[in-house]
Amino acid sequence: MTIFFAILIIIAIISFLKKGIPTLNANWNTLLDNFEYSTQDFYKLLATELESHGIKNIKIEEKYISISNALGVKRLYLRVQWKNYTYDCCMAPFGKGTFISWWLFTEKTGTELLLSKIPFVGNYLVKAFFPVTYYSMDTASMFRTYAQASVLKVIDDIRENKGVRALSEADRKPILNDIFKR
Repeated sequence: MTIFFAILIIIAIISFLKKGIPTLNANWNTLLDNFEYSTQDFYKLLATELESHGIKNIKIEEKYISISNALGVKRLYLRVQWKNYTYDCCMAPFGKGTFISWWLFTEKTGTELLLSKIPFVGNYLVKAFFPVTYYSMDTASMFRTYAQASVLKVIDDIRENKGVRALSEADRKPILNDIFKR
């Protein structure tokens, strides 16, 4: 009987500590026709550009992310993390061109995740103790704006050197989601 309760407690602890599903805040993509460039060179330029903005405590790394399942093929992304925001950028050859995309996610903090797991009142407690504020909305917008501007600057710099057409204004705009929907 005590083994049963021990297993039950271990399962409960694991479920409380398990990461939540990240919330997609915004994304963007474009296909540059007749454009070839090294993915890793692009990521190096993008990392340098992102670091040039002086954002404190930003973490930048190249990361292989599965394209289907844990055992499947993985694609190289540039992952940028700041506070509870994760920004994944992809550059990959596609046909005669190059596809570039990024995804901006928010993840709950450990305390938010723990509170959200409390039956019946968890989401209320998260909203009460971690309200969406102008500050949180502004910092998310600042990070997204710097990240998007950095991607566009690197693309523009490479494009000018290669003589490829400029992106239209419509091609330059990200797709925004409800960033603080809970």
